Amino acid sequence: MTALIEVRDVSVRYLSTGHTALAGTSLTVRPGDLTLVCGPSGCGKSTLLRLLNGLIPHAYRAEVTGEVLVGGAPVAGRSIRDLSTVVGTMLQDPRKQIVGTTVAAEIAFGPENLGLSRAEIRGRIAEVAGRVGIEHLLDRATASLSGGELQMVAFAGVLVMRPQVIVVDEPLANLDPAAGLRLMREIRRFADEGGAAVVVEHRVEEILEFSPTGVLYLEEGRPRHQGPAEGFLKVAPVGHVKLPFSTLVARAAELPAVPEPAARGSGVTVPRLEYHGVGLGYGERTVLSGVDLSLGPYERVAVLGRNGAGKSTLLRAAVSLVDATRGEVLVDGAPVAERSVLSLATTFGYVFQNPGQALFCATVGQELAFGPRNLGWSAEKIAEESGRALRAVLLDGEAQIMARPPRTLSFGQQRRLTVALALAMRPRTLILDEPTAGQDLRTTTEFMGHALAAGHVESVYFITHDVDLALTHADRVIVVDDGGIAADATPAELAGDEAVWSRAGLAATSLVRAVREHLPDAGSIPHPFDLARRVALLPPSPSSPQEGTP
Repeated sequence: MTALIEVRDVSVRYLSTGHTALAGTSLTVRPGDLTLVCGPSGCGKSTLLRLLNGLIPHAYRAEVTGEVLVGGAPVAGRSIRDLSTVVGTMLQDPRKQIVGTTVAAEIAFGPENLGLSRAEIRGRIAEVAGRVGIEHLLDRATASLSGGELQMVAFAGVLVMRPQVIVVDEPLANLDPAAGLRLMREIRRFADEGGAAVVVEHRVEEILEFSPTGVLYLEEGRPRHQGPAEGFLKVAPVGHVKLPFSTLVARAAELPAVPEPAARGSGVTVPRLEYHGVGLGYGERTVLSGVDLSLGPYERVAVLGRNGAGKSTLLRAAVSLVDATRGEVLVDGAPVAERSVLSLATTFGYVFQNPGQALFCATVGQELAFGPRNLGWSAEKIAEESGRALRAVLLDGEAQIMARPPRTLSFGQQRRLTVALALAMRPRTLILDEPTAGQDLRTTTEFMGHALAAGHVESVYFITHDVDLALTHADRVIVVDDGGIAADATPAELAGDEAVWSRAGLAATSLVRAVREHLPDAGSIPHPFDLARRVALLPPSPSSPQEGTP
């Protein structure tokens, strides 16, 4: 069968940084293939996708050796417009590819540039909107969409072009479980109908459920495994990749130790953040109403919910990025409207879902110094806090990091940099919007541990679509759904409440199923590694999955 894509012993060195992102990498993609590409943050996954869609060498200055063929012809001799009819791309940051002012206009953009008739374009829009479940968004302004909604719109914009191959970079990063399931079903369907897909994703467990035909695992730009998923599950680094819980049990002897959680303050204190009968929205559109909620100064609170449910809106109100349309929001007992910008900035370290909203300076060092300098700190203190913040987010080992332009970092590294910017201001509470999207398991574990353990950070409130992260890193979980607060519970209580899961569109991961089976009356949920070690010591049951299977 003729290959749609052939990557033959390719190496890539970016001229802007001199960094070799890929070395000796090969990949063949044929019709019907669904190929999973995974590996630690910064290992070259996105670089590989840029080779397939022509962004390298047409948009990124890089030295490329080896050969890349798409549809049997070299990429280097073809325009991006020509390649886009063969390879459709969904970027890691969907905002970088959204150009239409409305959802319908965005989906129509590609077909219009192909010169298709209006009737053909309207038919294609209706078809793909139905397939990905965004018919209700067609008249919405793209600027009003959540990150997850933008991701589904970007995917619709790929499908509407009817390419032969689709390449998707971290498709699950900003999607709620139901939307992620819908998107992956469409990717699987696309391959089954004769197309092919290359999926870059850290959340390996969810992709394995869709039976990828092959897995390419990269480390430091080099292939470390290439072959069937079954073989990958036996050799994948258990501390680096999020694997199915049954695989953790089967390989329990290899699991690394889990550090003890940092101690926190306690005692009866004024709540850090309160909502009393609060309504929130944008213009005439109400997002949340009747919110009554109190978040403590020493809590770790996770916020779950569907795309567009209002998770980000809820916490933006804490820093006056959204004003209450009714009711009152209090910070440390005082109305947020009466707090100065400076006061809020030293109380809350707010980290946006999209790092592009926070990065605007020429170098990383200037980014880190910007906020503290406005607080009047000395150069010595700024340097000290900047170094401490970079260590906390695992960026201190990057070569010449303080002189690097932020945009030369990978998207996952940019996310961590924005957390460092917040930490450098020494806030008492961190508010993190999807902080671990695009991060490998090791990075997530280490950097969340550092953020939670920072001495000046009393509390952390974080929005996430990663159910396992919420259950294992928070001591309280808020579920936002249907215009309000659908649940407010401990992780163990929420894991066992199947009614809330189905009502709010959450998905029971293999960890959740293990908790329900082995810890039905748990007061708290241990780290997955600790639970896997415990389960591995239990006698096997006839219904247990085979070793190494998802």
